[in-house]
Amino acid sequence: MSAPTSAPAIDVERFVQFTDVPLDEAYALLANPRTRLTLHVLSACEPPLSLGGLTNAVACRDDADEHAVRVSLSHVVLPKLESHDVLEYDCEGDTVRLDKPVVAAADPVAELAGVPNSSSNDPPRDSAD
Repeated sequence: MSAPTSAPAIDVERFVQFTDVPLDEAYALLANPRTRLTLHVLSACEPPLSLGGLTNAVACRDDADEHAVRVSLSHVVLPKLESHDVLEYDCEGDTVRLDKPVVAAADPVAELAGVPNSSSNDPPRDSAD
């Protein structure tokens, strides 16, 4: 599985503050560029987000094959984030829920064309500052 060549940075201390993930574990989680990209997309969208919508948004920024991104999300990224109680991933319903933004929604990834929202007319969520 390929990883994105670039992913937006995440303020690790902010991530720790909003998720209660211990600092060392946060650094380990956020070392994966696709995880960072996923968190940016989820923080910019209203929950819940379909796995297909998340896959599409991540693949657009990732310049990777959608199938490879979906496999990476469903088997690696989302289960790891769920195991740290960062989000809820319903693999049977193919939905992902991030209850509050954990990165600033004004970051460049929020400007992706076609960032999916749960309601197509809703603006991206405000960041949790």
